[in-house]
Amino acid sequence: MIRKYTILGLVQGIGYRPFVARIAEELNIAGWVRNTGGIVTVLAVGSEASLDELYRRLSCDVPTGGFVSSIQVEEVEVVSIEETGFRILESNQDERTNLPLIPADIATCPECEKELLDRNNRRFRHPFISCTICGPRYSIIEKLPYDRDTITMSDFGMCEKCKTEYTAKDDRRRHAQTIACPECGPTLVFTGIAAYQHNKEENDFAGNLANESVHRKFTSNNSDKVTSDEITENSPQNSNEDVLEKAVETLKNGGILAIKDIGGYHLACNPFDEEAVAALRRLKHREEKAFAVMFENIEQLRKYCIVNDKEANELLSPARPIVLVRRKGISSWEKNSAARDEKETISKTDLSNTKETKNIADNVCLTSPDIGAMLPCNPVQIMLIKECGPLIMTSGNASGDVLETEDLNMKMWLEKRAASQEMAGVKLAMLSHSRRILRPMDDSVMKIVRGRTQFIRRGRGHVPNPISIDATGEIFAAGGDLKSSFCYVKNGLAYVSQYLGDLESVSCQKFYKNEMQAMKTIFGFKPNSLVADMHPGYFSRTAAANKASENSLPISYVQHHKAHVASVIAEHKLDGPVLGFAFDGTGYGDDGTIWGSEVFRWDGNGRMERVAHLKPMKLIGGDEGAKNCDTILVGMLYNNGIEIPDWIKESTNSELILAAIDNGINLVTSTSMGRLFDAVSALLDICHYNSYEGQAPIELENIAALADELEAEGDECFSFSLGEDGDTKALFRDIVNTIIANRNSIIKESDSDEESAKKVKGKIARGFIDAISEYVYTICKREKINQIVLSGGTFLNRILLEKTIDKLEAEGFKVYISEQLPPGDGGICLGQAYLHYHMSED
Repeated sequence: MIRKYTILGLVQGIGYRPFVARIAEELNIAGWVRNTGGIVTVLAVGSEASLDELYRRLSCDVPTGGFVSSIQVEEVEVVSIEETGFRILESNQDERTNLPLIPADIATCPECEKELLDRNNRRFRHPFISCTICGPRYSIIEKLPYDRDTITMSDFGMCEKCKTEYTAKDDRRRHAQTIACPECGPTLVFTGIAAYQHNKEENDFAGNLANESVHRKFTSNNSDKVTSDEITENSPQNSNEDVLEKAVETLKNGGILAIKDIGGYHLACNPFDEEAVAALRRLKHREEKAFAVMFENIEQLRKYCIVNDKEANELLSPARPIVLVRRKGISSWEKNSAARDEKETISKTDLSNTKETKNIADNVCLTSPDIGAMLPCNPVQIMLIKECGPLIMTSGNASGDVLETEDLNMKMWLEKRAASQEMAGVKLAMLSHSRRILRPMDDSVMKIVRGRTQFIRRGRGHVPNPISIDATGEIFAAGGDLKSSFCYVKNGLAYVSQYLGDLESVSCQKFYKNEMQAMKTIFGFKPNSLVADMHPGYFSRTAAANKASENSLPISYVQHHKAHVASVIAEHKLDGPVLGFAFDGTGYGDDGTIWGSEVFRWDGNGRMERVAHLKPMKLIGGDEGAKNCDTILVGMLYNNGIEIPDWIKESTNSELILAAIDNGINLVTSTSMGRLFDAVSALLDICHYNSYEGQAPIELENIAALADELEAEGDECFSFSLGEDGDTKALFRDIVNTIIANRNSIIKESDSDEESAKKVKGKIARGFIDAISEYVYTICKREKINQIVLSGGTFLNRILLEKTIDKLEAEGFKVYISEQLPPGDGGICLGQAYLHYHMSED
């Protein structure tokens, strides 16, 4: 009997053909398996019983990193086939229209890690060890099918030993496209960085963080490819081992090392060395955001943090994301960890005494109660961590720019930074390699909230895994301009791009357009319609409109906050009415004003109605208006008819701000929840300027976390309320009066009094967040819709989200958040596509 199996799903790049061949050989089935376009085709000859068993096993099991969505079976009468043996054939293209699936980059598997550390293995300490189920995938593929000659490993020929393993039936690396060894694989290169030499005055370039060399790949045709030898001609290398030794020496001696990893460069340094961390902040001009820290394993991480089972599972997953976990030392959180989520369990070792553990420098996490923790995802990281201990790992770029992947660009940037007076006395170096990276891929960042996964950034390890939604046809959704991502939808699967950055920079705009074309080419997308944000000034909207015009395709425009809510509806495939909350900083509203605290009623049949929002405020507009929290605070107090307190007048240009509002100079009308958080943060003297997006709300949340400890000690937080109609007057009045009543406790000089001031601020901040949660609850009770969606960047606030979920679920509401995409602008492309399809169908 002969049968043909057509297998659809994520079945390329995960060792699926060897997997099929192994099963077939066990069942004495003859025939072949091959990649066909974006699928796998199997032709099998055997008894009816053995062919039935083959189908059963293929339906039930799949190698790590993949999945099978369907298997089509057809009986075949007569074909030309060898009657004995089962073969793996070379890939071919099929005329049929198939939807290909490509695996994300996969962390080093336990078997490869074991070989990496085995002195008797021929791949001992080989920096590029991999097999059929681990290693780089999406970041190195040029086109389908996934084969050696369509990925950047085509630059390296196989030695005889690797060829033998590649074809051996019983070898773990049978048809592993990334197979390599020290004899034939990529090589490491160490480059010490000296100050950039230039025939102009040093001041022409010193300290210029966003110089043109970093952007070259995305603002030119990138024809200036260089080899590792060209950039290190004055420092020849002896071996990978020598290179690793120099890299370790750099890190142990307080230096900063740029490490070329799977998806681009990281910048690494010793997290216990306060001076090294300070230097890294100067290098990136990143003074206010916390850094991520890489640990060797969960056991080491638990010396510093509280890690529950769900967090540990994510950290250990093949994606190896950054996961926010609570630092030790916040006693009430440790005491009440079980109450944090009944579904999450905490290891007893997490609560152990850590007096003998070396302290991570204060300037790593700053005010954050969390650490962005990660585990090694590739062989180089595994070896460095074993030699050096925990390391800071942050994206290798100037803050706000595209992640760097090109060796020459990184070298030139570091040289120019080395010439800056800011970097005097700091040792800089590069650990690069000779394998090309085709697309930048930032680390994924997430946290666990009430048992749910919440992405902060979706990238390496998760992209391009598709998301199933109820939409047919082919659609391109352009997303937004902040924390940008786009998606293609085909046959009910949404392929969302990696994090692309903020599209206000030329480099990110070029990156956006390059990835839009690359994903279209790799997957063969041919969208028949497009959708974008309503904002007339968005680059993403213009890019989509141009693409629609060039190809004579229809395009529609979806309101920003409606897309926020719809993204969660789409992800969870919700039926029937939904009440959706979209809280964030900025979005262009249906009426041309700035929205940001919107509540919508979705009827389940293509209609979404705005039913609540904060009362509109006249505020100073523009980029500076959104970043300057003092300007926002004065504007909100004035709009509410509240006299500006003396301490606010003394610390702000309140008269100038009020004059601008009275004369209608550069004003916008805003209902933004994000701006409300900004104003309260400034009012409490926590943060007065957003040097990065969301800084003021984040720092407000950080200080509010102190209230957990106070409440555990019986010291209740202050109570505030927000009007059901969105009126904030009473809220501001009560917060101002509370500050005045506790003024003597807040304004202090000594360190001990500073702690007292923080406690008072924490109680006020927590009371404010509780008021927002109560506002959500009140509207839910009024609208009487059971399915509740919480979306928008404001719901990245853990305290707000946990409080709201607890309160609503206790009353029987079903609460949904984004779990496969970020709740902020990085997820709106999915909602755009969903509304575009369902509203056009209505």
